[in-house]
Amino acid sequence: MTTPTTTITVTEDDQVTLVNVFTVEPRQQTELVDALDRATSTLFATVPGFVSANLHTSLDGTRVINYAQWASEQQYKEALQRDDIREHLAEAAAVARSWDPTLVRVRSIHHPRTDQGGSAKAVQLDQCR
Repeated sequence: MTTPTTTITVTEDDQVTLVNVFTVEPRQQTELVDALDRATSTLFATVPGFVSANLHTSLDGTRVINYAQWASEQQYKEALQRDDIREHLAEAAAVARSWDPTLVRVRSIHHPRTDQGGSAKAVQLDQCR
C-alpha cells in the first residue's frame, strides 16, 4: 500500500463520501484490505467522479472501513453499474461476512491547533462557502 498525503474536504457541493464498514474474520482482514487496495489503485482511480479513498483496519481485526469521496452521488451510482466495478464488489463480498455502505457528506474537519491556545481547530461547512 502507498502512503500519499491526502486531503479530506468538507462537502459543500455535490460531493459525497462513501463510508463502507466491512465485517471480516480476523484472519481475512489483510486479504480484504489487499483486494480493496488493488481495486482502488487499478480500477477506482480511473473512474470518472472518483476523488480519493482511505482504507482503515480495526485493531481487533474484525473490520475494514473504506472511506471514499466521490464528486457526486450520480457519478458514484454510475460507477456501480459498471461490470468491472461489480466484479470487484463480488470479490470483496466473498471475503467479508457483511458490509454496510453509507453515503454521507462531510460537515466539519478538525486538526490540532498550532497556536498556544491548545484547542482543536475546526473547518466547518459554513466556513467554506
